[in-house]
Amino acid sequence: MIRYLTLCVMIGITFVTAGCSSAPIDNHERAERPDESLINTYWKLVSLDGAPVITHKDFREAHLVLQQQASRLAGATGCNTLMGSYRVENERIVFGQIASTKMACPTAQMKTERDFLAALKEVTAWSVDGSMLVLSGDNNEPLAVFEAVHLY
Repeated sequence: MIRYLTLCVMIGITFVTAGCSSAPIDNHERAERPDESLINTYWKLVSLDGAPVITHKDFREAHLVLQQQASRLAGATGCNTLMGSYRVENERIVFGQIASTKMACPTAQMKTERDFLAALKEVTAWSVDGSMLVLSGDNNEPLAVFEAVHLY
């Protein structure tokens, strides 16, 4: 009888504690994520001219970081390291002269590099929506799309 009573009490406690757990929040009630900062964020390149960018094994992913100090640009093209300068005024952005190392890579990475560098020359505007950065040209068409990556 004591075992039966103990079992009933344990089952009752289980039901009570299960009833106290919080229900998942509906997507409509979930708070929107704040926008990532344009400056000092690691931006991983995810698409160029609407085509997805694929990171190949044993190669660095194409990315950029707009450093606040001296308005410096740092990053990688998927093959080579890149560096340069930028200037931001409101939603406008202009990249100064951009330099990169000159290592040879397989064809796919070299194409990504050429397209990435060409897009940066055409960029005139930027927008951040949550964790996504879109760099656009004069016609407001997206040239390059990036995703914020937190390294720590």
